[in-house]
Amino acid sequence: MTKILTTIGPASDGKNLKYFINNSDFIRFNMSHNVISWHKKNIDQIKKINPNKLVLVDIPGVKLRTLNKKPIFIKKGEKVKFSYKVLKKENNVILLSNPLPKIKKNSKFFYLSDGTFEFKNLNIINRILTGISCQNFTLNPKKGLNIPFSIYNDKTQEKLYFSFLKKISRLNIDCVGLSFIQNSNILKKLKKKYPKLIFISKIENYLGYKNRKDIIQNSDAIMIDRGDLAAEVGISKLSEYSDNIIIDTKSIGKSVIIATENLNSLIYNEIPTKSEVMNIDYYLQKKVDYLMLSDETATSKNSKNTVRWLSNYLKKKKSKKTQNNFLKIEEIIKSFKDQTLVVFSKKGYFYDRISSNDFKNLVLFTENVKLKKVLQLKRNYNSILIKFPRKYLYSFLYENIKRYKEVIFKENKFAYLVNVIFPREHSRANTISIIQEKDFLR
Repeated sequence: MTKILTTIGPASDGKNLKYFINNSDFIRFNMSHNVISWHKKNIDQIKKINPNKLVLVDIPGVKLRTLNKKPIFIKKGEKVKFSYKVLKKENNVILLSNPLPKIKKNSKFFYLSDGTFEFKNLNIINRILTGISCQNFTLNPKKGLNIPFSIYNDKTQEKLYFSFLKKISRLNIDCVGLSFIQNSNILKKLKKKYPKLIFISKIENYLGYKNRKDIIQNSDAIMIDRGDLAAEVGISKLSEYSDNIIIDTKSIGKSVIIATENLNSLIYNEIPTKSEVMNIDYYLQKKVDYLMLSDETATSKNSKNTVRWLSNYLKKKKSKKTQNNFLKIEEIIKSFKDQTLVVFSKKGYFYDRISSNDFKNLVLFTENVKLKKVLQLKRNYNSILIKFPRKYLYSFLYENIKRYKEVIFKENKFAYLVNVIFPREHSRANTISIIQEKDFLR
């Protein structure tokens, strides 16, 4: 079942923390916000309540963030400048946390706050980005800025990561989230320096997507930050790119976390929108490992309701899936055609359920005299009449397989063994093992 990753913030810390520990599978802190001492206090409390609860920290990297300390109202049509350095002679300048990246190709627009707010891109002159706002909005502190098709400086990224990890080396954390990873070079260095940490790479720009297979191979898990990814590569590419990242990650058995606006409507409302529910169902079908809640739990007064709703919804989906998708053992065995099958079935009822399959070689051990005779009429089928014991089942199986190994292994050196241990309604067998001839030579 897909699990819940909860972000802790002002709405979920302190006395509320225990609720989120008990009702989330994984806990996250975004270290771009608040001071380290606040994070340490809450992480220590989590580990005190539940030492086994995994804690993820997203650490600041090269991602551009606005450095406004208070909310700023920006009007539609207003010209705004963004700069890493203070400009004494310029008005309407918003400072940024890092220098502007290189731009692979010119874009008509750039974005703030995970692609929520759009600006018409006028130009970048003397490392100053100028744009015109496409809507009225309030810019809250420390919001991300994305310029499509940016290429970030790896050396700066590496320096920032190592510097920050040194600062938080005493925190009791398990996982580290790395934003805007563009290749595996930094990953390899970080893993060598901090071998006990789990590194979760966030693929969220074009270069990261292009090198995704290398990044996935060298990461412990992958997070898809859909806000940054959409703003960096264009929203029309988001679905395609996300699907490909999921497929490539799952193909080598790594975990996938889906982030950004999974249940944003619950920040203000009690129930989610239909679009959000469909979005969740889509990712459940993709079998992602975690759905991440960000502002939904970090800053919203409805944070508990959000976790409660998602937890209940996932449980309902799991229950329905279990009821509808119970796979009977005879359905599994359909895939064994053209193989050797060894069946121990006392009364022989199970044979009726698999009789239509064409096996390369079927050997049935049973007490059913009539069935033994019937099977003598079928090609590739062998039946052996034996008395089933009430105990010492495993030695009984071993001795009979060994005794008749020439019959069982005449076609292949291995076979599938089906045996009745705990009979179920409508199914007379419930264990399958793979056996090899070499195990029965002694």
